[in-house]
Amino acid sequence: MTDHELATKLKELAEAPAPPPRIDLDRARRIGGRRRRARTTALALGCAAVVTAGGVTAVSLFRPVPPLAIAPAATGPGSASAPITPVTPVPVADPMEAKASFGWLPEQIKGIEYTVGAHGDTTLAIGHGELAPMIWLSVFDQEPPVPPDLGGQPSRIPVRIGGQDGYWLTNAPGDPLNRGDSYLRWRTRDGKWAQLHAYYLVGPDLQQVLTRVAGDVTVGIHAVPLPLHITSLPSGFSLTDGYLQRRPDQDGVPWRLVLQYTAEGGLATINVSPPGGPTDGLGKPECVTKNELQACVSFNQPKIGGVTAKELLSRITLLGPDETKWTTRVIG
Repeated sequence: MTDHELATKLKELAEAPAPPPRIDLDRARRIGGRRRRARTTALALGCAAVVTAGGVTAVSLFRPVPPLAIAPAATGPGSASAPITPVTPVPVADPMEAKASFGWLPEQIKGIEYTVGAHGDTTLAIGHGELAPMIWLSVFDQEPPVPPDLGGQPSRIPVRIGGQDGYWLTNAPGDPLNRGDSYLRWRTRDGKWAQLHAYYLVGPDLQQVLTRVAGDVTVGIHAVPLPLHITSLPSGFSLTDGYLQRRPDQDGVPWRLVLQYTAEGGLATINVSPPGGPTDGLGKPECVTKNELQACVSFNQPKIGGVTAKELLSRITLLGPDETKWTTRVIG
C-alpha cells in the first residue's frame, strides 16, 4: 500500500493540532512534525492490519456499521428465541449535516469546513497560512470529558455565554486562553454542551473575541450544501466519513469534498474539487471533469454493492464552482 493510498485514513491524524504559536513558531513546527510522524506510523500499522484481516477490519477504522436490531426475547412456556433482523443503512438526502453553525467570526477566518463520521461531527472556522488559525465547534449531548491533551485536573474559569453558564478549561489558572490552545465550553439552551477549541489565533483581546464567537453560535442540525448530485447509491452503502475542506495552501484548490462509504467489506471514496485537487481513497480512481469541477471515485476492490467505480461515477452530476447553486438534496 503506497503513501498515496494511505492518504484517506491519514486525513484527520495528519491534521492534528500542533502547539499554539504564542509559545514559539519553530517549536510548534518541530512538535507538530513529531506528532504527525508518530500518528502516521501508528495508522500505517493499522492499515497493515486491514490488509491482513480483510474488509471487516477496514470497516472498523471508520464509522461502525449499524448494529443488528434484536427483538425482545419471548417469555413463558414453549417460547422461542426472537429472531435477529439486520438493519440496512438508508442513505439520507444530504450526507453532511452540521450540529451547529457560526455567526460572527474574526477577520482572520477565511472559510468554514465540515466533518462528519468516524472522526467526529464538527464545524471548523479556518484561516490561511502554514499555521492557519482554527476554531473548532463541537456539540455534545452531555458535558464532555477533559481532552486528553490537557490531562490532569485543569482549572475551570466560569464565564457566561448568551446568558448560559460556561467555563474556560485551562492548565494555566491565570490564563483562561491556556497559552493560546484555548477551550471554551457552555451549556446550550436545549441542555446540550457546546465547545470551541481554538489555536493559532493572533491579535489582541482574544478572550473577548472567542467569547463573542461563542455568543453568536447557533446550535441545531442543518444540512450543508454540496457541489454534486448522485442519482442513487448502491444498496448497503453506509457513510463512514465525509469532509468539506478549505485549505488552498495545502491542496492547491480553494476547497475539496470527500465522501467515504462502506459496503460488503469494501471502501468507496468520492472526491470532488476544482481541477487539480488531491485525491483521497484506496485503489485507482476513475475521474471526470465537467462544469469546471473534477469528480473521482475509487474502490478498494473491483466492485462494491454490485457496481464498479466507473459505474458509480456515471451517477454523479457536478453542479459547478458557484456555491449558491450547490444542493442539500445530494442523493436521490
